[in-house]
Parts: sequence; C-alpha cells; structure tokens
Amino acid sequence: MSGSILLILPTYNERENLAPLIREIFALKITRLEVLVVDDQSPDGTGIIADQMSKDNPCIHVLHRPPPRGRGLAGIDGFRWARDHSYEYAIEMDADFSHPPEFIPFLLKPFEDPNRPVDLVIGSRYIPGGKIKGWPRWRYWNSFVANRLARWVLGLRAIDCTSGYRCFSKNALEKIPWESLIATGPVIVEEILFHFERAGLRHTEVPITFIERTQGTSKVRFSTILRWIRELVRIRLKGIPQRH
Repeated sequence: MSGSILLILPTYNERENLAPLIREIFALKITRLEVLVVDDQSPDGTGIIADQMSKDNPCIHVLHRPPPRGRGLAGIDGFRWARDHSYEYAIEMDADFSHPPEFIPFLLKPFEDPNRPVDLVIGSRYIPGGKIKGWPRWRYWNSFVANRLARWVLGLRAIDCTSGYRCFSKNALEKIPWESLIATGPVIVEEILFHFERAGLRHTEVPITFIERTQGTSKVRFSTILRWIRELVRIRLKGIPQRH
C-alpha cells in the first residue's frame, strides 16, 4: 500500500486512554501513518496531553474544537482535515479502546487488491468472525435492532452500518458532502454511509471485535438514543427527492 494514512481520534474526557492508545497504534509500525486527535474541549485535560504528545512526535496532530461539542461534529472536522490535507486514507476509531488497534491493518488490507477496488472498509461486528465483548444481552440486542433500523430507514446495503471503526479512501473523502451533513450526534456514522452509498461508491467489511471500554466514563444516555432516532428520520427525509 502506498499513500499517507490519517487515523482520527475524536476525544472527550479520554485522559486515561489517549497516551496508551497512541502508543499501541504506533507500535503497529504502519508506514506513513499519522494521528489526528480531535478534542472537544475535554475538562479532564485530554487536549493538554494531546498537545504534549504532538510536541514530542511530528506524526501526531491536534485539533481543538470550539463549541458546540458533539461526537458527530468532531468526526466531521476530522474527515475534513484529512481531505484538506490530501491524505490517501482516513481511519476513524473510538479513543476508549473499544476499537482495538490490532484491527487497523485489516482495515487497510482490502485497498491493496486491484481486482476489487473499494473506497471504504468497515470494521464489522455482525459478519462472520465479528464479535462484541463485555456487553449484557440487552445491550447487544439494542445495538442489533438499532443497526437493522438504520439499514431499513436509510436503505443501506452495509451489514454493520452503525460501526464507527472505518477506513475511507481519498476518493470517498472528496465525494462525501461533509459541509452539508446535518447530524450532530452518533448518527453521523450512518449519515456518512448514506451519502457514501448514494455516491455510488463501493465498500467491503472485515470482522472486528468490539470491546466494552474499561477506562473513563460511558457517555451513552437514553436522551442520546432518542436524538439518534430523530436524526435518522431527518436524514432520510432530507434525502427524498423533491417533487416539482
């Protein structure tokens, strides 16, 4: 594989995780890989830690986001930064170790096959070989149903359309309309995929293991789920062609 790779880490209160995670990422020794920390003004000092790591390593970049905060907005800013700096590939992953770094090479591998060109590789929990560890049964089924609901509402072809562990090509970064996305929360994952598929681009999925976080504080609340459902419907309605 040739071309520069940017790994995007949206962060909010990930003080315990950031340094160990980045060490594991660079321990993989992936050629031309750089890291962008997109910090949402974490009150626990995550951004300060990121700045110090950036001073010590020129392959680490930091983007401090102004208000309003939001996981989706941080992701959008990260992908736009990758596009504007002409990276060949952009990977996004959670910064809390729920996405193990060991799967990064598997996200990159499919791009090496010239006979099956793709513009997106999804780290999937729901294809053979994919796993989820540390979730109670109710949470697994909640995620499974949410994934099916997102596929149905948006008409998506991907098996795991709610996975946030993904790698996009430069072509995809240039064709997805980042400036016109409307989601602000976790549903940005599905909205990006919605526009990706509407652009006629091809994807593939590789199995990953999702691991429940062991450090920090969980940020998933019932209000977040309700907002996710509302935004999912709003994205679909916006995508319906208008009659004249």
